[in-house]
Amino acid sequence: MKPNRKEAAEIVRGTRDPSKAGLWRAAPNESLSEHIEQLIRLESAADQIQAWHPTLIPGMLQSYQYAVEAIQATTPALPIEDVAERADLRLRRIDALGYAGDRRAWFIIDEQVLRRPIGCKAVLLEQMEHLLNIASLRPSVTLQVLPLDSPGHPGLAGAFTSYKVGPQRVVFTETLTGSLISTRPEDVAAYSTSYDHLQAVAASPAASLEMIDSARRTLCTELDTMTWSG
Repeated sequence: MKPNRKEAAEIVRGTRDPSKAGLWRAAPNESLSEHIEQLIRLESAADQIQAWHPTLIPGMLQSYQYAVEAIQATTPALPIEDVAERADLRLRRIDALGYAGDRRAWFIIDEQVLRRPIGCKAVLLEQMEHLLNIASLRPSVTLQVLPLDSPGHPGLAGAFTSYKVGPQRVVFTETLTGSLISTRPEDVAAYSTSYDHLQAVAASPAASLEMIDSARRTLCTELDTMTWSG
């Protein structure tokens, strides 16, 4: 059942410590840890999602094998069964958006993400095709690519995702050892300003899809050459 806005508000009400009101921290050590479950509930309840990632395809957009490789690379100690479980979950998270255009999700990635093989080039090719399929089938999803020659920008500080649930805005950031969910006005304002800047300097959605398709064609050529050479 889809969480309602009241339930989503409860997710991000803050820690038990009054001095940290508006903050919620967790460490991703369990097979399906609490912070992941709450993140899914946020995604399901959000009217709007805005995500930026400078090094990887955002989780909601990952193909299964790309997700497996990314999870193994970032959490090498995680048992293989947990890796598979998380990868399967990432593949299904996009379904929370549905196919209608009333709930919006906007993703910005750095151009280098289109070139970095996660696992191998075949996995990256599958991921590029997955992105193009999402863009063509889901009008609620918008993709932008930040060109490599872009000047310095706030996104250099790292990946983040913001959610709008009714009148409330929530920011989610993740590190190697944990994650942070914040509703503090100063945090929300800072990330909102950063995202506006990224949207302005990134390629247009149409040009971004051309960049993704160009990366796909390059990978096809490289893989064909490798097969022929073998």
